[in-house]
Amino acid sequence: MMNIRLPIRCLGIPVVALTCLASPMGQVPSFKEVSGHHLGERITQHHVMVRYLEALARSSPRVVVVDQGRSWEGRELLLAIVTAPENHRRLDEIRRNAQLLGDPRELSESDAARLMESQPAVVWLGGSIHGFEFSGAEGLLKLVERLTTGDDEETLEVLRNGVILIDPILNPDGRDAHAQFNDQRLGRLVNSERDDWVNDNIGWEGLQFRTGHYYFDTNRDWFAHTQRESLARVKTIREWRPQAGVDAHEMGPDVEFYFDPPADPVSPFFPEYATKWLEVFGRAHAEAFDEAGFEYTTREMFNYFYPAYTTAYLSYQGAAGMLYEQGSSRGLALKRSDGTVRTLGDALEQQYVASWALVRTATRERRALLRDYYEAHRAAVDEGMTGIRRYLVSPEGDPYHVRELVNLLIRNGVEVHRLTQPVRLNDVRDRAGREIGQYTAPAGAFLIEASQPRNRLIRALMEPDVPVPDDFLREARERVERAENPRFYDITAYSLPLLFNLTAFSSPDGRAVVADRLTAEIESSASLPPGRARYAYLIDGRQSLSLSALYQIRDRGYRAGVLTESTRIDGATYGRGTVVVRVGLQDDGVHEVVREAANRFGLEVAAIHTGLPEAGFTPPGSPTTIDFRKPEIALVAEQPVSGYSFGWAWYTLDRHYELPHTILRARSLRNARLDRFDTIVLPALAGAAFRQEIGDEGLDRLNRWVRDGGTLVVIGGAADFVREQMEMTGLRSWYDTEDGKKQQRFSVPGAVFITELNRHSWLTVGYGEELPVLVTSDRLLLPADEPPSPARRVAARYRETGSRVAGHAWDEAIERIGGTVFAYEERIGRGRVIAFSEDVNFRAYWRGGNRLFLNAVVLGPSAP
Repeated sequence: MMNIRLPIRCLGIPVVALTCLASPMGQVPSFKEVSGHHLGERITQHHVMVRYLEALARSSPRVVVVDQGRSWEGRELLLAIVTAPENHRRLDEIRRNAQLLGDPRELSESDAARLMESQPAVVWLGGSIHGFEFSGAEGLLKLVERLTTGDDEETLEVLRNGVILIDPILNPDGRDAHAQFNDQRLGRLVNSERDDWVNDNIGWEGLQFRTGHYYFDTNRDWFAHTQRESLARVKTIREWRPQAGVDAHEMGPDVEFYFDPPADPVSPFFPEYATKWLEVFGRAHAEAFDEAGFEYTTREMFNYFYPAYTTAYLSYQGAAGMLYEQGSSRGLALKRSDGTVRTLGDALEQQYVASWALVRTATRERRALLRDYYEAHRAAVDEGMTGIRRYLVSPEGDPYHVRELVNLLIRNGVEVHRLTQPVRLNDVRDRAGREIGQYTAPAGAFLIEASQPRNRLIRALMEPDVPVPDDFLREARERVERAENPRFYDITAYSLPLLFNLTAFSSPDGRAVVADRLTAEIESSASLPPGRARYAYLIDGRQSLSLSALYQIRDRGYRAGVLTESTRIDGATYGRGTVVVRVGLQDDGVHEVVREAANRFGLEVAAIHTGLPEAGFTPPGSPTTIDFRKPEIALVAEQPVSGYSFGWAWYTLDRHYELPHTILRARSLRNARLDRFDTIVLPALAGAAFRQEIGDEGLDRLNRWVRDGGTLVVIGGAADFVREQMEMTGLRSWYDTEDGKKQQRFSVPGAVFITELNRHSWLTVGYGEELPVLVTSDRLLLPADEPPSPARRVAARYRETGSRVAGHAWDEAIERIGGTVFAYEERIGRGRVIAFSEDVNFRAYWRGGNRLFLNAVVLGPSAP
């Protein structure tokens, strides 16, 4: 193989030089000739796929292979661009034309009609985003084989009329973990029994195979792209603007193949273009499966309310994104409940038939597809001129989170402007959708106009509340009354300003503004004082990254603290949570260390020359200032800890805030030296199972560790574990009260509620008066039923009335949650327990809760 650095135009991405794999032409090999096995005989590991695609790039004029990036574990994220040789010769032109059709502001109707005469349809196909769902990737490899070796007229027609983008392995890290697990357990004969050790991989192990390196479900990461794998594919989709696409999954073994159209509910913002073409493609898939004699289902499962799934995200990016769900063979073979066996070969054949039906239909209906695609984008621009016409994000708040939200929008292809002059707007709503009348947006505010091609995605992500259709809610309530799953497939609230806890507004006022468009993502930059501080450096408490700097400064041996009360010095106000680095009695190196930390994390730093505040304010040297001790942090992992909750906490500490930590296996709590840790984080877990895993010895050791001075941070179900199994806090469940006994539980399907923060608690430093929180459970915690005590403190509780601001919650849940506890601290011996009723790190895109989590983990051992 030759790795040839070709011009960037091989993919057309102008910001990253990409390697295209190519070599002199030769005989186009079959998959078996490269891999040594037929498709379905073994699970194809990532390195074998890479070898196969490289071989095709060397030998076939129909293929260019592009390296899109690397997974967290360093595996290549390869994309095969498959089309006729004559199309390859004008690939740049085809890509540019796809972008033009996706932005009608740049193209007249007559020019669009002319362009569509010769423009191929662009189709994107991705496989196995959940690593243990093998058949999607294998089916796409069979499609690649046909497209590169087939000379029948049907194949040649697809190649002439289409550019097929095939990304066979969306999650190489999870897939290889499961493939190796499978290979290591295979015997002479394949065993299809469900409890054979090849097929018995559920719980923590199964989740590890489903997810990527950080235990994230990347099929929920598409609009947020917190993970490398998502970010790499978002660039490809944005550059190629496919008109159709598919995400190939697997589900339970006893279910037949599913393809769209979807079930209800569908978001009111879901593009009509996608709705129409999912019907067209659905009929084509049904015809193909009827002809092949395959069983299938459609419309019964899986909805498009939530915008972060692969296929929903494709649709919001302009394509008709289609979902495949194949009944699983787990590994190479799995027995179904009726005694029949589904093999990997069976499963991949159905994936192949479906994907062939998709590309065949898209290319045969090329002209209609392209015409509707163009018209849909023109309609999106026009729709943005009515109703809410613009959204604004204030530059106030945590600068890190402001930057991340704006960059997230830009990466999603959303045009963002920055006001260079203030503008006064009428009929303005705040981030919760409340009418506030007139509002003057300051210079520096970020402006998102609705009248642009990504209008539907903008509304989905920026509207405070996306209403769930009434028809679906009626059916869901009936299912609840029958004690059945209501079929909310994911969260129902995902407004970015609420998730990021930023000040934002929207308005139908379309008056002219003076603003500059951002042409690139915002880079972090430090704001440093011009000279040295004579008394102290202050790092503004709004900044969650200030705790990362605090840790680094203390790690370098310099003293620092955190204000628990605001202060005002020389006319400037510094809020609760501000980091104080006094320079007195420290060597001169402190000045450079503060600058290094500020530059590393892009922080605003002030220099003060006196510790004397203005009248009525607390001096930085007050006893109320926390003297910070660098904590040793442990995070508990493995069964029966929730892999998702663990992964979100791990990623938050490791990637977002760069805080060193040790990961302990749950069972090691029986014998690990706990006294070396100051903080232990228990992610969400199953309490009774965790008690059994660590045993009485582990429970006693953890209890003693807390009483001896440890800070135990517990999340979600771990709060129930501490309350029920350890009996260490006075927290109670509403379901144990007289009113709650025998009451039906109503879980909240991911809705945003407002909590009121206790400004007398150190745990809430860095915040204002309230915090939007994401609720995804039925957990209702009450404080200890005892007189007030400084040893027990509610840091955050849900507003008594009107607390729900976005997403769906049943009336019973809304009524019960008012006044219950979200964040709680209790001193026990010399240590403390800090409990969160919900997961403050949810998917790494509920950023508003980060500071509470960091306060608990980083400041907890030093707090009063």
